Amino acid sequence: MSISFVRAGLSAFCCVGIMSLANAQSPAQKLEKIDAALSDILKEEHGAGFAIAVVEKNKVVFTKGFGYRDVAGKLPVTPHTQFAIGSCTKAFTSALLGNLRKDGKVDFDKPATTYLPALDFSDPTLNYQVTLRDMMCHRTGFSRYDLAWYFFNTSSRDTLLQRMHYMKPTAPLRSRWQYNNFMFMVQGMVAERLTGQSWEQNINSQIFQPLGMSESSIGTVALAAAPEPSLGYTTDNNNKGVVTIKLQKYHPIIAMGPAGAINSTATDMAKWLITWVNGGRYAQKEVLAADYVKEAISSQMIMDASAPNPETPFVQFGNYGFGWMLYAYRGHYRVEHGGNVDGFTALTTFYPIDSIGIVVLSNQGNSRIPSRVINAVSDQLFGVTTPAKKKGKPVEDTSKPYVDPNFKAHPTTHPIQAFTGVFRNNAFGDLNIYQKGDSLFAGLPDFTWHLYHEDYNIYSPYDAADTVVDRSEKSNMRLQFLMNATGDIDRLSFTYDPSGDPVIFDKQLPKVEIDAAAYAKLAGVYRITGTAITIRLSDAKELQMDVPGQPVYILEAIDKDMFSLKGIKGYKVQFVRDDKGDIIGLISIQPNGSFRALKDKQ
Repeated sequence: MSISFVRAGLSAFCCVGIMSLANAQSPAQKLEKIDAALSDILKEEHGAGFAIAVVEKNKVVFTKGFGYRDVAGKLPVTPHTQFAIGSCTKAFTSALLGNLRKDGKVDFDKPATTYLPALDFSDPTLNYQVTLRDMMCHRTGFSRYDLAWYFFNTSSRDTLLQRMHYMKPTAPLRSRWQYNNFMFMVQGMVAERLTGQSWEQNINSQIFQPLGMSESSIGTVALAAAPEPSLGYTTDNNNKGVVTIKLQKYHPIIAMGPAGAINSTATDMAKWLITWVNGGRYAQKEVLAADYVKEAISSQMIMDASAPNPETPFVQFGNYGFGWMLYAYRGHYRVEHGGNVDGFTALTTFYPIDSIGIVVLSNQGNSRIPSRVINAVSDQLFGVTTPAKKKGKPVEDTSKPYVDPNFKAHPTTHPIQAFTGVFRNNAFGDLNIYQKGDSLFAGLPDFTWHLYHEDYNIYSPYDAADTVVDRSEKSNMRLQFLMNATGDIDRLSFTYDPSGDPVIFDKQLPKVEIDAAAYAKLAGVYRITGTAITIRLSDAKELQMDVPGQPVYILEAIDKDMFSLKGIKGYKVQFVRDDKGDIIGLISIQPNGSFRALKDKQ
């Protein structure tokens, strides 16, 4: 009897197994009816469009476009529409170093200056400590410094490399994960120096061409010239609950290209995903070294050391590899990296154990569309049923800044002209503040800001391209003009990151060329309370001031009669003329007062 029971049990078990196999669905089958859910996400997020590709092992199982790549022209997104992928570029750049390591040309654990001697940190000890590995997993101790390349854009990587010398770390080396685009630019420059080719050429020859990524390109010029380019968009809330889709112009990323300048399509990115899912191989050829791929998707640095969020307990840990973020999603090892540039948001994700990859490219900046779509697709593939959210009472929108109806702004301390001039920070660049009508404007390489007066000497920047300034959409940026001990506006404090210290820009005094004849009239001996001050022209054709018992001061002309002391803030010398225009004395303007000296008669 027991034998019959066992046989019956086995028979029943086998039947269940056969039925289970018969009912098993492939990833393609599981996604057959997902279009409606993805369309709903696009609608709910007020997006223009997006493209998606899903791969399993070595094939594409789902790819489609939703919405429009050109809203006004009603041009639809397809799997061949080209989008900017932003920081999804980083995995491409680090992969170049992986190939160089395979060839024995680079060691991730040697100082980066070994391969790029021009790199020079302000702390010289870091030149011998910061390795390529540190850069590849964002543990150098340097915060983002993004405005140094975004607002103060340049096409020269050497220029950005020089700016890095003036950047200060905000944490000890390897103590904290801090995202930094500059360190990926450096990786690109290392590849350039070791190969003798530009970063762009390396990406094309080592990745695009072997993978057949013929629909991919680099830079906004190439994006605009693509056979099927997407325009970029953002959303505009008119403060009445109506959200509109607004065109956003391309932002050129040239010097910072290795951190985020690649453009691609869902079709091409599927090839990139297949390569990673298959350990670096594509079409049975090794494109990326297998040992590098394994290391790149392994934890190199902790991003988030906190416990899982109670609202999303199925997302666990958060670490960083080489150009990839690592998570556990519903028990599945997840590797991904997002990208966000003006008008575009992208997300590249794969599950190496499951051999599944998903990429979503959207033409909406700062968008939740890619993450929502990838989570929805992942849940469908893993058989997870997500309960519908219950509709509750409308929540009052408190995101808008509160405006005190009784507040009245205090006037500035100086006339508007006093705030004009060039303000410089060596880690960032120059801010050119100028007056137009009764308003102040700030000129940057790719932007012009209208400065709105908030209170005292504090201003908020708004895009001058907008004909109507919507002050309900306040940014976290503030410009505050500062004065020295003599009352002159000599600095500008630029606050753009609430968690960081303000960046100080020093006002550059105008350089005035004065001929030798004019200098000769200024030369002579000036006496103040028995002290003889000598003004003379040096052999180097510089105007010098000699004060007994003090170093020689170099005078730099602000205008024909006003001079600053080179390298010394808050000190100026003003020459005094009589009714005939002859020099009769000078005034030494100092923080502790102004002192007059009379010129000896010749």
